[in-house]
Amino acid sequence: MSRRKISSESFSSLGSDCPETSPEEEGECPLSRLCWNGSRSPPGSADTPFAAAAAASAGARRAPRRRRVNLDSLGESIRRLTAPAPQTIRQTLQRTLQYFEHQVIGYRDAEKNFHNISNRCSYTDCSGNEETEDVSGILQCTANVLGLKFEEMQEKFGEEFFNICFDENERVLRAVGGTLQDFFNGFDALLEHIRTSFGRQATLESPSFLCKELPEGNLMLHYFHPHQIVGFAMMGMIKAAAKKIYRLDVEVEQVANDKLCSEGTNPGNCSCLTFLIKEHENANITKALPPGTSQSPLDLRISISTFCRAFPFHLMFDPNMLVLQLGEGLRKQLRCDTHKTLKFQDCFDIVSPKISATFERVLLRLSTPFVIRTKLEDSGSENKDKVMEIKGQMIHVPESNSILFLGSPCVDKLDELMGRGLHLSDIPIHDATRDVILVGEQAKAQDGLKKRMDKLKATLECTHQALEEEKKKTVDLLISIFPEEVAQQLWQGQQVQARKFDDVTMLFSDIVGFTAICAQCTPMQVISMLNELYTRFDHQCGFLDIYKVETIGDAYCVAAGLHKKSLSHAKAIALMALKMMELSEEVLTPDGSPIKVCPLIK
Repeated sequence: MSRRKISSESFSSLGSDCPETSPEEEGECPLSRLCWNGSRSPPGSADTPFAAAAAASAGARRAPRRRRVNLDSLGESIRRLTAPAPQTIRQTLQRTLQYFEHQVIGYRDAEKNFHNISNRCSYTDCSGNEETEDVSGILQCTANVLGLKFEEMQEKFGEEFFNICFDENERVLRAVGGTLQDFFNGFDALLEHIRTSFGRQATLESPSFLCKELPEGNLMLHYFHPHQIVGFAMMGMIKAAAKKIYRLDVEVEQVANDKLCSEGTNPGNCSCLTFLIKEHENANITKALPPGTSQSPLDLRISISTFCRAFPFHLMFDPNMLVLQLGEGLRKQLRCDTHKTLKFQDCFDIVSPKISATFERVLLRLSTPFVIRTKLEDSGSENKDKVMEIKGQMIHVPESNSILFLGSPCVDKLDELMGRGLHLSDIPIHDATRDVILVGEQAKAQDGLKKRMDKLKATLECTHQALEEEKKKTVDLLISIFPEEVAQQLWQGQQVQARKFDDVTMLFSDIVGFTAICAQCTPMQVISMLNELYTRFDHQCGFLDIYKVETIGDAYCVAAGLHKKSLSHAKAIALMALKMMELSEEVLTPDGSPIKVCPLIK
């Protein structure tokens, strides 16, 4: 089959054959425009139903296309093709029926068939296994009423389904593959990326595609574990993809292939659908090989030893799963003898996809990324860390009827590589794994530096906070000893000038019988008693705005008009003396007697 590449003109085109439906049409039943409980016109319609539908479709806007092409958008676009949403299925069915309304029925003959269609067809919202039967039943009923072939409507359904996805993701879908074969073979890798992004692994029932070129130039597409709706629409999808992306006019035929059915299943319920794809213009024409190309393995211009050094993590095995060739990196990892015959099952496990390690099963998953894990002879706990996974691709070699696996080790740290007995030089320069390891080591060094910087920053912040707390304690101590203005000058290192006050009132107080009280108490009891008493006096000083001069033993000295000028400083001192005598009675000595204070005002 000719491998026509995408032209720059087709890549930049943004046209679409089918317009998008309006939001109002998306929500209604796909057959509501053909059958509405036997009435001759839809509710709210003044003109013919087809004229209204045509006007609505003409005014509908096209669906927005994805402009950015990246791995996530590629995977999401393929996921929509292989697992369509119910809304997309309803929209596809609606557009399919609209197409045959305008192309086949015609405006005058349409109203004659409304009662027949409404009596024979009905739409029910079904999900799960009933979706395919529901869509198939509606198309079969419509085909019977309109006198059309069911296969024609099924094919149109597939074309409309692909057109809807293509209109929304045209630029992304054009980037999947350069040929129709590469387009379908690229699905598995993108679906695997979607599963990995969401932390899921491929299961035995995960959908898979394999497109092979036949000797006569045709293509054979295998669709494993198909989605019911996608499998139903596959023939139309293939035709639409060939025409829209690669400008090819192809014929698609579904063929039976009992060999690919799962064991224990009926051929009718086979978990694999097979399609034969032929191109009209040059069918049965084998693609010519480039000039000077030989098909003889003896003409290979590279020796086995050189190949094993260039691709150290490769292996080849025959249909009996006997390892024919092993790269130096894998041989070093397995620690096996050069001349020893190995079986694939004895040396490796297939981690992904979830298939049995047989030649036939591997051939059916050539388009899927493979992850294999090495096995060690000893299964001790010390050797578990030395097991290595290799991710790569299986390639069929028809010259020797064998399979070549080209892969790279799944490691991102130098410690992991050396822990498996390998070195950085064991990874070829062309392998991106070398860059991944080097970038990982650089990131590790930067991460270590960042952690040290963060730790130093945290230490500096704690030290700064402790310094600020000590500064606050120093300021509070100065303020408690000196007036705030004087304390501020001392803190700033300024010289405090002596000042003279002509009019100041002073208060001195003593505790009556303090010596006798101390003789009966312990030192801590005396300290606790004085602290409780002077705390009350200090609070009252702040309330009356009086400056506390000094406390020595039981002597308490305050002044008014000293820290700032006041015309009523004597009155404040008198109030302080009365308050001190009142507050002293609230504090008791250790023997339970109230304290008496003797104030003296000067």
